[in-house]
Amino acid sequence: MFDFLKRDKPGQDPLTDLKTVTRWMQDLPAGDVYSAQEKVVENLIQFNRAQLPPNKERLQVLMHLDENARDMQYSLCAQYLRNPRMSKAMESKLWLAIHAYFWEVTRGYHTFLMDFVSNPGGSKIQASVPLITARAIQGFGDILKWRYFRYEVIDDKLWLRLHNLFRIAEFDHFERNSIRLYKHSTKANTCLGKYAQALFLSRFGNGTLTPRQLDMVDTWLDNWSDTIRIDKQYIDKAHLFFVDTSKGEGLQRVQQPGREPTLRFLNINDLTAQADSTVTAIKSGSSPAVLGLGEDFRMPDGLSLLERVQEEWSGTVGQNRRRAERKPNEGNWGITLGMDHICSRLSKVSGQGRNAPLTPDELMDIKLYGFVTDRTKKNHLRDQSAAQEQLSERWRQMDMSDNGLGFVVDPEQSPWVKIGKLLALRHEDQKDWVVGCIRRIARVDNARQIIGVSLFGGQITAVQIKLYEKNVSLSYEVNDISLPATTQLYHALLWKDDNGLETLLMEGAGYARDRKYLIYEKNSSRLIQLDAVEDKGEDWLQATFRVLAAS
Repeated sequence: MFDFLKRDKPGQDPLTDLKTVTRWMQDLPAGDVYSAQEKVVENLIQFNRAQLPPNKERLQVLMHLDENARDMQYSLCAQYLRNPRMSKAMESKLWLAIHAYFWEVTRGYHTFLMDFVSNPGGSKIQASVPLITARAIQGFGDILKWRYFRYEVIDDKLWLRLHNLFRIAEFDHFERNSIRLYKHSTKANTCLGKYAQALFLSRFGNGTLTPRQLDMVDTWLDNWSDTIRIDKQYIDKAHLFFVDTSKGEGLQRVQQPGREPTLRFLNINDLTAQADSTVTAIKSGSSPAVLGLGEDFRMPDGLSLLERVQEEWSGTVGQNRRRAERKPNEGNWGITLGMDHICSRLSKVSGQGRNAPLTPDELMDIKLYGFVTDRTKKNHLRDQSAAQEQLSERWRQMDMSDNGLGFVVDPEQSPWVKIGKLLALRHEDQKDWVVGCIRRIARVDNARQIIGVSLFGGQITAVQIKLYEKNVSLSYEVNDISLPATTQLYHALLWKDDNGLETLLMEGAGYARDRKYLIYEKNSSRLIQLDAVEDKGEDWLQATFRVLAAS
């Protein structure tokens, strides 16, 4: 995890008492949040390993440390979520730092609560139990969320500990008490609300949302979860979801309601009404910030996600979201990613096309000799071929449907795998490549991930596009030789779906509504104007367009 996990440092324990920890935190490096938080986690680990009696003084130390380290933790979380394209090494380093803090703080609170439960009459921390229970419930919710980011299999014990904490709150009748978790908290919470927040987020932790989307849903739940009621008895038409607190699992849809005392049924009528009114307000032009949707809410993607959440909560969408049944099917597939390489595979050529801009080596050849030498051509083809092979992988197929493929992949061998990644795929027994997008990821264990890829049906063609600039000349001269205009050509995919509707799949950086492009196909060209974004991934998007002229 961190280097400090491999060693024990000598010297005075900075978490000895409240005075010592206060002074120690003031000396943490102010300009390096990661290093400061690393030191915090290091000492939290030592604090938990010490296994000293969980008395009132040690609880004060833990609470003070947590209170004052939260801003640094949230700063690291924001850094992680706002940089989805960071390297795998950086992503792993940051994720481990964030998860380690949530884990060690929550583990500390859990230890104090278990000691209280074993001896409530002799405990001196009873006054703090509601607060640390709420903090621990939120902590387990944060651990779950950050494990969803990595598509990890959730340990049964994690759910059981979370359920147990809520039952402690129920037993002592403080589950609905209004509690301000931290001095910087903008609103009060309840144990019931934080528990419900973690439960409902589990409905979206199935590997179909990106970390930023999950974080947005979590923000909405944080604002609205106190509208949820939890009942011990099932009421027809009032309860769509339930949880069995004796089992290591999250929220489930009600199928055949039972009567076991460990069952808890969730009434979300007020929650769905809140979601419905928010969708209506957004469509009417209300500000997302005023509606509590968070700083990252953007149209139209935010509205699409909100409507998906609304459907899940309202029960209008069944448990089985599949459009077609998956059937077992084995085989090996070649995988290629990146718009340039995907287009090259589809066009079955190694070069960039007849209208591709000249490379620096080709321009130099023309200046020196008046033509492109065979040596430069061979080097160019060799470099492109090497780049393509470097980005190619082989995946083992697990199943398939009419519009999708399922694979079993080693996450260590394919660390780039993310929701929304665009791919070109080819079966070992076929010649043609198809295009798909990763829509679901589920980790089976450390050596296996299940990858769900949806395929683009209809007809998809590799094309080249060039930004239309009305006043740019079509060519320029180098030593009396006519060369293409400097406006660069880019690869893109023209997709005609089964209904005959054409859209453009292009790199996201090149999109702007109403921007005009020239599309170069094999024997024709068209001038188009981009319209709305229909879908998008990490580095690509699908845009509708209007044809302005054709030749």
